[in-house]
Amino acid sequence: MYELDSPFVAQIFPLNERRVFTLSEARALMPLIVKITAAAHKKLEPLRSQLQMAITENDKSASAVEQAYRKVVQGWIDKLQRLGVTASNLWVVHFDTGDGHLCWRFPELRLANFHLYEDCEKGRRSVEEYVELFQPDWG
Repeated sequence: MYELDSPFVAQIFPLNERRVFTLSEARALMPLIVKITAAAHKKLEPLRSQLQMAITENDKSASAVEQAYRKVVQGWIDKLQRLGVTASNLWVVHFDTGDGHLCWRFPELRLANFHLYEDCEKGRRSVEEYVELFQPDWG
């Protein structure tokens, strides 16, 4: 599991500015990514239950709950973007390497997958395997 006691200091990036990561930079940022994601996930779980119940019961509060749900998800995405990473899906985080993306999916224990830009989720492969085979600059 990731520890937040590392000497790494996260940098805040302007929105829409492309950031390219090395493997070590991405791994150093992971404790913060995990903390942000776990907090958003924790906030979202009760809303998910409320939303399912409101929809099932055709309750008028469904719209307000859906709005709260979207606000939590958007807040999570915004925080990730400020760190220079992207969310490709709910709880899926991408670090741009210049060749493709290092990919982490909550609640995985570590950043261990990579895929080329065009391969997205279908082409996920082990970071170690990719680095060993292709020896990219970011590895």
